[in-house]
Amino acid sequence: MSEHSRTITVHAPADVTFGYLSDARHLPDFMPRMRRVEPHDDGTVTVTAVVTPDGTRELEVQGTAWLEVDQEARAMRWGSERHSYRGSLTVESDVEGDIEGDAESTVEISLSTEHGDPATIDAGLDRALEAIAARIEARA
Repeated sequence: MSEHSRTITVHAPADVTFGYLSDARHLPDFMPRMRRVEPHDDGTVTVTAVVTPDGTRELEVQGTAWLEVDQEARAMRWGSERHSYRGSLTVESDVEGDIEGDAESTVEISLSTEHGDPATIDAGLDRALEAIAARIEARA
């Protein structure tokens, strides 16, 4: 399995950042291949995504994954045993200040997978983190 980890600073308080990210329905906002995510009460999510198995033709696929959210630790973990894939996301506070406008947070995403080109995966994580920062900062 290849291991990947990326971080970004978001100019918003950690609670605001994690509040947005911990809602699985927001995943398509920053994961370009995801089209829809439906959370279920049993800790699973149904994901609809677009893949390009032959490198040219897009194919919409649907699958189920598990998702755990720890609000207190500002952490999420997810995975799919069927596809040998797992990941985690954490949000940490960078500034503990009285002025909310000064607060920043650090988002870290880590992935473990047996599939895909490592450089492509890292570039995808970078794009996802940039989209996360842009979405959250526009809302803050």
